[in-house]
Amino acid sequence: MRIKKVDSKSIILREETEVKFKTAGNTREVQFSAGVNRRCPIQNISKDRYLDRETGEIKERKKTENRYQSPKSVRKSINKLMDLIRCNATETSYCKWLTLTYADAMTDGKKVYEDGKMFLRRLQRYLNHKTDLSDGQKAFKRITVAEPQGEKHDNSWHLHILLIFEDVAPFIINDIITELWGHGMTDTHKVYDADGLALYFKVYLSDVEYTEGDENYDVVEKDVNGESKQFIKGGRLKYYPTGMPLFSASRGMSRPMVEKISHKEAMERVSDFTLVYQETFLIGDECKVGNIIDKRYYKKK
Repeated sequence: MRIKKVDSKSIILREETEVKFKTAGNTREVQFSAGVNRRCPIQNISKDRYLDRETGEIKERKKTENRYQSPKSVRKSINKLMDLIRCNATETSYCKWLTLTYADAMTDGKKVYEDGKMFLRRLQRYLNHKTDLSDGQKAFKRITVAEPQGEKHDNSWHLHILLIFEDVAPFIINDIITELWGHGMTDTHKVYDADGLALYFKVYLSDVEYTEGDENYDVVEKDVNGESKQFIKGGRLKYYPTGMPLFSASRGMSRPMVEKISHKEAMERVSDFTLVYQETFLIGDECKVGNIIDKRYYKKK
């Protein structure tokens, strides 16, 4: 299966053309698909075997050792994470972003999430005892993301936690966060742009920084705090073991709303939004007519 990026200007849609319209916080996504095969090519028989509908063969499922061998699953998880951030971090003054690292290498993914839960309980107790805070500054929801650092950092994990309060986020000095964490260094940041934070995770949960000696990789350049750096595209995905979630979140958080509407209505809904990104792909085999996927992302002005 080939995936080829094509010129988005070549896609001209009629007003009555049906598109998928996604509302996620202050962003809107308009997606057009043409030639998509909606018939499932396989039929599940058991957890180990499936029927290939095209050939009639019964095949064995391939076992994976890590999530790098199933990049489609990882992409779906990252997209869900981005939607969750965009839907819930709409009022950035209510948010606080924490990075929690380990002084010693931590390679146990389950232990990382358990340490994160214990930290959040200690943080809640700390806030509950602060008499100068409002009730909304003591109540928060959270999104916890585990990020692998790779072989150059002893395959250690660290955590990112996005706190979303019900009122303006309380001021907490980083020394307090470090003490509550108790495993190593921490960073405490304000959130200035939910969309930028969502894009950060899209980049850093998939790509790993390039260093001399890493040969035969697809290398891309990205701007990091005004400095151009090189990254191995998809290089970080191999560090996620099968079954380990990329993120966890509080219950009851807002989710994106997806509708199927006409292209005309979609354009009316984004009339006061700015187009920030567009990508168009042709998906298919060399000898077959490909499917077209066109995605456009709009942000509130």
